[in-house]
Amino acid sequence: MNRPLSQMCALSLALSLCSTTLADIGDGPRAYLPPPIDTNVFTLYGMQISGNSMFNSGLVTPNLDLDIDLLVAQYTRTMSVANHYVSITAVQPTGQLSSTFSLPNAPRLTNQTDSDGLADTQLLFTAGLYNLPPLTLENYSQYKPSFALGGLARLTFPTGEYDEEQSANLGSNRYSLQLGSLITFGFGESFLDPQLTTIDFLPSITFFGDNDDAFNADTIKQKPLFKLESHITHNFNPGLWLSIDGVYSYGGETKTDGRSNDNTQRSLNMAATLGLQFSKSLGLKLSYGETIERNDDGLDGEFTRLTLIYTQL
Repeated sequence: MNRPLSQMCALSLALSLCSTTLADIGDGPRAYLPPPIDTNVFTLYGMQISGNSMFNSGLVTPNLDLDIDLLVAQYTRTMSVANHYVSITAVQPTGQLSSTFSLPNAPRLTNQTDSDGLADTQLLFTAGLYNLPPLTLENYSQYKPSFALGGLARLTFPTGEYDEEQSANLGSNRYSLQLGSLITFGFGESFLDPQLTTIDFLPSITFFGDNDDAFNADTIKQKPLFKLESHITHNFNPGLWLSIDGVYSYGGETKTDGRSNDNTQRSLNMAATLGLQFSKSLGLKLSYGETIERNDDGLDGEFTRLTLIYTQL
């Protein structure tokens, strides 16, 4: 394999790793494979989301019907720290939201809202713990993937647009912290194998701060939310790969002004992703997903995501 094609394959993996970090719908396929270190990745993607959960909030409102259009800017830097692979990612979404909230015992009494501007800022940290070494572009093609383990921490800041008089907002008005394990099984001679197959798992738990200016309440508290994200991906050639994606969520029961809402979430979302690599610097991904199984308090809805990624060594 010549060097330009080798670089193109390596950067394809780097782009797929750094393309999404939105906790509600998952990080996306191949988000746990280590790209070369000392790489800058700039990502811009548009999303359309509909359902019963405010964007990246962890909260589900069964009687909420919303539509969200988002444009998300993201920057990732990979590096070696104490001979460990480390990446740092900053994410800033912006967009607009429209929603209708119907009271269960009075369907004619509805609360219609609109919100536009910035959503909550995120910082994401990942690190290799086992078989996720800090690979350079030069030795990338010699590394044979197998079982690998990493760690993840995502901090979400309450920086988005928020109005306590509205039933839905782009911002969540509280902090959250997600901690997870990055588990990857790779099948191929190297990351550059044109027939590479990967199986990824991300079990995680998210802890939430309190919202002290909640809609129709003084304070909303939420128990931790457990998630298991999984992907099966396969290369068809150096410029094309496909993935089947899933996210299972459980927990997240809330209390309103000290009173339990008895609303433990349970949902299963499935998606498919098509990845294209046009050059060693430019890639594109298209994903579609929806909820296929849930309880009465679980996440419901669908999303479409188009991702444009530019990488710089």
